[in-house]
Amino acid sequence: MGIFINSTTLIPLIPLVTSLFIFILLVSFSRTLNRLTKPVTALVALSLLCSAFISSFDYFKKREEELVLSEFLKFFEEKNLVIHLNLVNEKILVFFSLIMILIIGISFYKLPRKKGYVLLMISLGLISSSVMISLLLIDFSALI
Repeated sequence: MGIFINSTTLIPLIPLVTSLFIFILLVSFSRTLNRLTKPVTALVALSLLCSAFISSFDYFKKREEELVLSEFLKFFEEKNLVIHLNLVNEKILVFFSLIMILIIGISFYKLPRKKGYVLLMISLGLISSSVMISLLLIDFSALI
């Protein structure tokens, strides 16, 4: 159960923590960080790639489990929040992560890297993390 908790919670947490870290750096060092567009893009893309790698690792190990979040988070005691990790969810997570990496790559080459570019990368990381969390909360194998 410990390995499951660590690997599943890392899937959406890696892009979330990376985006929040870059946001804190942006607030602290605004002028300097706005010039560092390549490292920021690489960090966000690498965090999504790590999430896709963990999801694909779970998929190839054929790991299917459920984690009840209300046991660990006291705020959600009366709610029935369950993280579903099954083969269908893992495929969707890998596909979504690769699509987001593709969007980040296209925006790196097509968009001008002006003042709002770093904030765009932060928002793409936060959006992808929130979508990953919502994908883990939905049991897609029950829908099929």
